[in-house]
Amino acid sequence: MKNSINNFVLLFLLFIVGSVQAQSSQNFTKTILGIWNGNGTLFEQKATFNMKWENDLNAKFIKLSFENRFMDKSGVERVMKASAYYNLKQNLGYWFDTRGMMLPLKLEIIEQSMIVLWGNELTEKGKTIYTIIDKEHLSVQDFVFKDNSYLLFGEATYERLKE
Repeated sequence: MKNSINNFVLLFLLFIVGSVQAQSSQNFTKTILGIWNGNGTLFEQKATFNMKWENDLNAKFIKLSFENRFMDKSGVERVMKASAYYNLKQNLGYWFDTRGMMLPLKLEIIEQSMIVLWGNELTEKGKTIYTIIDKEHLSVQDFVFKDNSYLLFGEATYERLKE
C-alpha cells in the first residue's frame, strides 16, 4: 500500500512538473514570435542583428531566420545568415548557416529564457541564451565552448518591430 501511495505521489509530481514546463514553453513561444532588430557586439566589434521567429511546417516547428553584420578588424563587412528549426516538444532542433555549418541543437526553456546548446564532437560547440526582458525587448548571449569552458563571443539587445 505504501509503495502505491509513493508511486501515485511520484506520478502526480511528474505531471505537475511537466505541466509547468509546457506552460513555460507556450508562454515563451507566444512572446518570441515576431520580428526583432538588435544591436550589440560580435567578436568585440559593434554589430547589428535581425531575427524573425515564426511557426512553420504546420506549426510543428518554430523557425528562426537570422542575420548578423559587423566590420571585422581589417574593416571588411562580415554578414552571416542562418535558419534554425526548433521542435519545442522534443527540445531539439537544427541550425543551418551561410558558413555551411549544420549544427544539432538541444534546448531548454526556463520561465523567460531559452538555453540552446549547439554542436557536437564533430562540429564547433557552444550555447546561446535568449532572455525575454519584456514583450518588446529580448537579450541574446552567444558562447563558444573552448578549452573546457564557455567563452562569450557575442551579445545583443533586441527590440520587437511593429508588424
